[in-house]
Amino acid sequence: MSVGRKRSFDKSEALDKAMRLFWENGYSGTSVSDLTEQLGINKPSLYAAFGNKEKLFQSALERYMACYAAPLLEQLTIDDEKPLAQRIHHYMNNIIELVSDTASPKGCLFVKSSCEAGGTGVPEEVTQALQSMGLATQQVLITLFDKEQRLGRLPATAEPKVMADYLMSVLYGISVLARQGRPKQELNSIIEMTINTLSLQLDDTEVVPVAG
Repeated sequence: MSVGRKRSFDKSEALDKAMRLFWENGYSGTSVSDLTEQLGINKPSLYAAFGNKEKLFQSALERYMACYAAPLLEQLTIDDEKPLAQRIHHYMNNIIELVSDTASPKGCLFVKSSCEAGGTGVPEEVTQALQSMGLATQQVLITLFDKEQRLGRLPATAEPKVMADYLMSVLYGISVLARQGRPKQELNSIIEMTINTLSLQLDDTEVVPVAG
């Protein structure tokens, strides 16, 4: 009787499992033992496939950003024929759907991890990776608002960086509230206030294209 072939290790599947474990428990709340148990491998195999815990976390975070965050951000920036307010509304609504999805851990892995960053349980390289990702997102939003300003859709007095920081701050807060169990209906009410706040700069202001 022949012995059945052992199922090969699926690195992509294992990375997804690690991502969801970090998403649920955070970096410091996830031990190497938790990871080996969830992934169904021993420590030598874990280290051989992913390196140490820090490198596995960074890979899991990159996967999260590529699979969840980046596609939503791309929708906000590429379809520039629609009004900015409409795009922001759609973007924020999608974020709320993501952080409230009952099929996934609540909240946002990036935000949850950012709240841990700088603590004694989080290595410096992890903190730096989070900071770099945050700055990359900020730059995408700054570029978006700057482009809208140059097209005359925002007043010359608008400050793209401030607007980007404000929007990111609101989204961070939404993620925290979602993780605390706030219903989507309450989170959705924040969208209108955010759009109104960003649009206050348009009130009684003549919008003209910015030269340059």
